[in-house]
Parts: sequence; structure tokens; C-alpha cells
Amino acid sequence: MPTTPEMLRLATQFRQALLSRERQVSVTLLRRYGTIWRGLSQQATALQAEMDARRQAGEEISQGMLWREQRIKALQRQVRSEMVTLADGAADLISQAELDAIEAGGRDAYQLTLAGMPEQAGFMVQWNRLPTPAIESLVGTLQDGSPLNELIRQAVGGAADDFMDQLVIGLASGWNPRKMARVLRGKFGMGLTRAMQISRTEMLRAYRTATLYQYQQSDVVTAWERHVAKDNRTCMACIMLDGTIYTTEQAMDDHVNGRCAMLPVTKTWRELGFDIDEPDFTQQRAQDWFLEQDDATQQQMMGIGKWEAWKAGQFDLEDLPKRIPSAVWGDSWVPKSLKELTEAAEVTE
Repeated sequence: MPTTPEMLRLATQFRQALLSRERQVSVTLLRRYGTIWRGLSQQATALQAEMDARRQAGEEISQGMLWREQRIKALQRQVRSEMVTLADGAADLISQAELDAIEAGGRDAYQLTLAGMPEQAGFMVQWNRLPTPAIESLVGTLQDGSPLNELIRQAVGGAADDFMDQLVIGLASGWNPRKMARVLRGKFGMGLTRAMQISRTEMLRAYRTATLYQYQQSDVVTAWERHVAKDNRTCMACIMLDGTIYTTEQAMDDHVNGRCAMLPVTKTWRELGFDIDEPDFTQQRAQDWFLEQDDATQQQMMGIGKWEAWKAGQFDLEDLPKRIPSAVWGDSWVPKSLKELTEAAEVTE
């Protein structure tokens, strides 16, 4: 069965809804981090004022002396405690978001499949809801053997260590308050950035896993097609993979924060018993869309170095994607570097 305009419309609608839910989770995480940051920032500022007073009194302040200070140790304990609390809250929030994404994945897979079939065929589509045990096995365990909570704790814990290291260095070096706040916030934000990345990636993966499960259980879906957003934020690896057909046994190997969708490929209408022609519609592939863009857009998407090398004939667009393994995120497709592309071209010459 060919892709239909209604299927593409729904895929875009479902993608936007999924990303909207992800943004809501990110906003919640941001607010929680902001609350903790303000409290820690006030304490760090007070401690800095105390160290400045000692320095003005002629006292020499070394890093070793700082670490022996009870207030430093107390603040260190509090930073770690706050980070653990935040990690646990983030894990709970992301797990719930995964549940919502799994439910949406099953529901949207059904709607996408119906969108590619004749109106009178809806009653023929057998669709089983995800059983509770299957849902529970997905939530928080989609990372290759790494529990979600532990992954979050590791991400946030590293930020806690960097936060304290920079605090001590800044106090010992006599940084002004503005510089101290800027550096500490940057280190503190590492945990936020990582948590938001995990949140988005896991929501998308949960959604796709549920979608694939439903396709596998369906009696009409025979394969699925990779569909990408045709805009300048889509990575070039995904652009080149758009339209690729996969079996229902193959999971989507998308990169972190990927936005690719899984469109169902179903039996033909005649295979379903309907003696009618299928709609005459062929969607534009992302590769052709990219070739239609102006030089500025192409350069933005590829990078000026790759674009110039491509225009000079040093590699073909089909050479761009490469698969990389990850013990945490699973295999994913990313664009090759300019060096990889040009070195490969030299070997084949």
C-alpha cells in the first residue's frame, strides 16, 4: 500500500503532539532545577562573601583550607542530596512520560494504519492493546541494561562534582561574584541538559517501541517506512534514509533526540479483498527536497566544509549516513565527518 496524504498529515500531527509533550516534561525539569539552583546559589554567594572578608583581613585562603571548612563540607553534602532528590524526581517524571508515550504510540499506530486503507476496511484491522506487563517492561528499561534512575543519577551526580570543584577553585582564586555565578550555573546546568536529553530520547524511544509492537501484532501491516521532517533542523543522515523500508522485526535505530516517524506499510487493497485501485500518490523523498533548497539552506544543514566538498564531487550524498553503536542508546545513524567522507573518496580513487 502506498503512503497517502492523510497518513503524512497524521504523522506530522502526531510528531508535533509528541514533541509538545516532551517540551512539557522539559519545562517541569527546568523549574525543578531552577528552584534548587536558587537555593544553592544563595549559599554559595554567602560563602563567597565570607571568604572575601577573610581575604581582606589578610588571611591566605588555599583550596586545602577551604575543603577543611565545615561550611564547605556542609554545602557539599547538600549539593549531593539535592542532586539525588532531583535525579529521583526526574526518573519518576520521565517514567510517567514514557507511559504516556507508549499509550500514544499504540493509538497513533492504529490511526496511521487506518489512514492508508479504504474507508470500508476499518472493521478488518485487528488491533490488540498493549498488555500491562509489556508496558511495565518498557518503562525505565529501554536503555541497554541500564535502569533509568541510575542513568539520571550518574548524569546529575557528575554535575554535583563539577559544581563543588568549581566552587572551591573560585573561592580560593578570589573570583568576583558575577564570574562565580556564571561558572557555577554552567556546571550545574550540565545535569539539566543531560536529564532533558534523556527525557526526550526515552519518550521518543518508548513511543516507537509501542508503535513497532502494534505493527507486529497487526494482521495488515507488513513493514514500516522511515519518514523524516523536511526542514532545516533534520540531520543529513536522516535526510538520506528517508523512505527506507524496514521489516516489522527491525526497530528504528534513530539518534539521540531523533524525530523520524515510522509509517506503516500494509497489504494492498486487493490483498485485503477490495477490488478498487489504490490512490495515485507518491510522496516527495527528503533527498529530492534537499536538492531543491537554496545554497544557504544546504550549507546550514551540511556545514560549509561538507557542502563545498560535495559540490566539488568529493563524495555523494548517499555516503553521508553511518551507523554508530551505543551501549546506552542503542545503534543510531549520524552524518559522517568531512574527514571520513574525503578519506573514503581518496581510497576509492
